[in-house]
Formats: sequence, C-alpha cells, structure tokens
Amino acid sequence: MEIRTETHGAKQGTPAPTPATDSIVLTLVGSGGDGVALLGDLLLRMAAKQGLYGMMVQSYGPQIRGGESAAIVRLAREEIQYEGDATDLLLCFRLSDLARFRGAVRLHDRALTVLESADSGDLPDWLGSSEREPFRFPFAAFENGQEVPGEPKNMLALGLLCRALGWSRDLAAEGLEQRFGNRPALLAKDLAAFYRGYATEGMPALPPLGGHGRPLLVESGNEAVARGAIDAGIRFFAGYPITPSSEIMETLIEELPPRGGRVVQAEDEIASLGMVVGASFGGVPAMTATSGPGLSLMTEMMGLSSMAEIPSVIVDCQRAGPATGMPSRTEQSDLFHAIYGGHGDFPRVVLGVFDVVHARDLMHRAVHVAEAFQLPVLVLSDAYIAQRRQIRDQLTPQEQAPKRRTWTEMDGPARFSLTAHHGVSPFRVPGTPGGTYLAAGIEHTQDGNPSADGTVHQDMNEKRFRKLAAIAVETRQWFRTLGREDAPRGLIAWGSQFGILREWVRLHPEYRVFLPEVLHPFPVAALEAWRRGLEWTAVVELSFQGQLRRLLAGLTDMSQVRGAARSGGLPMSLHELAHLLEEAKA
Repeated sequence: MEIRTETHGAKQGTPAPTPATDSIVLTLVGSGGDGVALLGDLLLRMAAKQGLYGMMVQSYGPQIRGGESAAIVRLAREEIQYEGDATDLLLCFRLSDLARFRGAVRLHDRALTVLESADSGDLPDWLGSSEREPFRFPFAAFENGQEVPGEPKNMLALGLLCRALGWSRDLAAEGLEQRFGNRPALLAKDLAAFYRGYATEGMPALPPLGGHGRPLLVESGNEAVARGAIDAGIRFFAGYPITPSSEIMETLIEELPPRGGRVVQAEDEIASLGMVVGASFGGVPAMTATSGPGLSLMTEMMGLSSMAEIPSVIVDCQRAGPATGMPSRTEQSDLFHAIYGGHGDFPRVVLGVFDVVHARDLMHRAVHVAEAFQLPVLVLSDAYIAQRRQIRDQLTPQEQAPKRRTWTEMDGPARFSLTAHHGVSPFRVPGTPGGTYLAAGIEHTQDGNPSADGTVHQDMNEKRFRKLAAIAVETRQWFRTLGREDAPRGLIAWGSQFGILREWVRLHPEYRVFLPEVLHPFPVAALEAWRRGLEWTAVVELSFQGQLRRLLAGLTDMSQVRGAARSGGLPMSLHELAHLLEEAKA
C-alpha cells in the first residue's frame, strides 16, 4: 500500500507538479523465458544504488520449465517488509499469463498498465479497474501470427520502466555492464534493447520517488540465513536441494569455504542431517536446510541429536503441504511438526524468522542455543521470506565463535552427568585426551552405556528437559511488539506475518501485535503481560488448522481469542486481513 505526499504551493496558472510519493509498487508478469525475475532484480539493484529501500517477491507455478511468472517490486523511501496491497504499474507481456495470478495482483484506480501491442483483449475484471488507458508497446516479434525470437522483452521493459521512474540511462547501463560485462555479445544486445525502450515516446511517468543517495544492500532471505550462519560460527553444512530452501546451500557453496568451512550435497535429507550430527560430534558447529518434505525425513535424526546431546541447526523454509503440496507457495503449517514431530519425548528449540533483515540476527541466536545447550534448534522460515529479495542497510559482519561447554580434564564428570539447573553436561570431543565415549541413540547411563532401566530413562529424560526450562529463562525477552501499548485490540502472530502487521498497526492504531521470535519454549509470561487490558484478540497465521492458536491453547487461556487463519499458499493482503478480522469478530 503506497502513501502519497501531495506537493502544494504551485503558482496560479502553472501546471501543478506530479505529486511525489513515498512508495511505488510495480507488478511484472510474463512466462518462463521472458526474464521477469531478472527484470525485477535489476530494478531492485538500481534502486539500492540510489538509496531507495524495497523488496521483490516472485510468484510462479509448479512447472520445471516455462509457465507463468510474476515479480512484484515495491520501492520505498523507508525500510519495508510488505510488498503492498495494490499495484501502481502493471507490465504484462501477454494477457493470457494473468490468470495464474488471480488474487495476487490488484490495480488501484490510478494504476498504469503496459501491455503488448498485439494483445487486443481487455484486462480481466478481477484485477480492478484503472481510470487510465493502457500504454501498448510491441515487446514481441511475430511471423504468420506466431511469436518468434526477437529483442529481449525484459530489456525493452527495463527501458520503459526507467523512463517512467525518471531514472537515468547511465544508471541502467552501469547495472547491465556489471551484470553482463563478461559476456560482450549479450551485453550489446541487452543495451540495444534497453535504449530502444528508453527512447520510446509517450510512456506515462510515475510519481517521483527520491532515494537517500547512499548505496544499500540487496539480499534474499536465503542469502541472509546462509551469511548469518557463517558469521555465527557454522563451519559445516550438508543438505539436499529442495524448493524453496536451495539458495541457502548455493550461497554457502560460494561463501563458506573461504571462511574455513565445508559444504556437502548429500544423497538425501536423512543423510544430510546425519552428516551434520557427525560433524557436530567432532566439535564443528554444523547445520542443514530443507523444506517440509525434507523435514519429515529428518525427524529420526533430530531425535538422535537430542538423545545423544549433539548440537544441530535445522532451517526449514516452509511451503504449502502436505506431501509434495505446492512447492512454490508459502505457508506456516510446519509449526506442529517442528515442535512435536518425532517419536518419544525429546527436547528441541523452535525459532521463527520475521524477514530478511531479521534472518541474520536469528541465525546467531540459533547457533548459540544449539551449541550452548547441546540439542537440535529448528529455524522456521517460509517461501515468502526465503525467496524474497529485499533492500536493506549495509552491515558489517559480526563473526562470533559459538561456545560449547567442553570437558578437557582426564578425571572430569561423566559425559551425560545429571547436571542440575540447566541439564547441560560438559561436551567431550573425540580425538582429544579423554574424549572417547559412547554416543548412541539408545538410552544410556551417565557414562553413555546402553540401559533399559526405567529409572535411568526417567532420570535422563528429566535431565534433557531441564534444558528447556533454562532456555525459557534465557529467551524470555525474545519477542517483538508493534503498536501502542494501550491499544484495545490485539493480534498474535509469528514469522512472516511481521511485515503486513507492521503496516496494519500504522493504519489501525487501535491494534497492538505480539510476535514471538522463540516459538518453543514459548514466552508465555511475556504474552500474558502484553495482553492485559485487551478488549478483543485474534491470532493471524497462514495455516488451515490455526496451528499457533492451538499451540497456545495448551499453554494459556485462549477461550476468548479468535482465529484469523487460512492456507492457500499466497501471503495475506491488507484487504484480506481486514476481511478475516471482520469474520473473526462475527
């Protein structure tokens, strides 16, 4: 949703200047091969050079190749985590591609539309209507009524959009040279198409949007997770590619070895977490990343990590499920699996990512908790964050060495000694003096010897679960709130709902929001303190069952708290959130 700032004070009799704006939303729609994602990324990088903030989210179908593709790019004066409710400019290479994105794209009444000249049809009614006539441009080449290869459409579109945004030719040319300078023939072709698009007369102008003049950083959620993990001390990664988490491994392949680490692509998700547990057993901070189907396969190894008290970090980029589900769609439906998945009783910690900026900080916390308390820590991201590209402030990496309570004396305590208070026993690293011990998934005594004694099992369960009580104390402030402290209506949410709720409370000051960073063990005392004085409360989430609300019902009184949940695979809009809350009040 854009916030416009009108310019006043024009002299009588002279045309009023175009009103400036604080935010612009561009929606780019095409098919596989049209280069929609590249076009959006180039625009984002050009904006970052000028000191503009922004973000890009992509939407595409389940096809391996081809199929419709869309990129929504929002540019803004200040930092944002939500792509906006309605578009200022829709650029569509063919009208037939729009049908896939029903519900994800909406025009406001002054939106610009840029369409292929050969498309004689009208925009579908579900898009909403604009008072402005479409601007038509010949993006495609045709022979005998069939589209044939021609100039790169995305570069023609880049010229048109730079013209509409008031950006200089040199800014775009510099960006293209940086991207394709090592491929001279391709660069020449792209520049020629860009200049032709830029020289087009009659392209309507968008409201001026000025940047801060200092270069900013463009980063995706998956890149932020990977880089945060490196800075936090992770030195081993094993994984298996799966949408939408694959870019975590791709980033680590490039950036972890120069920092002294190693990356292995395993044969499957079971082997991935097995390798992580093995590396961690050897004293090396280690992690993996996956999505819902992969997390299902990792569940047994999670139990081993907890039973053998070996640290592990598992990033789950959630997608719509169950089974294969909708690989390219977002959801928040792995919460139950993350907290409860697995046979037997074993402790684990679950954290939730808010946005791209938050991802780096949260990885530091995840690695710290895993290493300090010797158990699996799950970090829940989702497709909406993972593959989002966002402009953020430049930052200096803050590298740290994770602290694992290690044992170095020959006559020290047993590896699984029944420590009071925090349940953490000193860690022994194999290969060091006195480091040899049994570390198996079977129940064991304090020395690690296998045991089928019920009393031993009870004692060891109590010891392992004491870690959660200690972690709950350490993480009791790991939450955020939005809005006025005295607002009478409350919303509880987690993860990627942060972005839309940040904008919601600006527009609706009668609401306040509670967002936990740690989902298990949940900061119940903080929630109870926050909700005092509320007249009405709802839980907002992207899951069919309303998993967060059901989780909280087992921890505190939720009898008067409503649910505002749905699945569907698409992020919520402000318009939809308003509708869900009205339904919840009924």
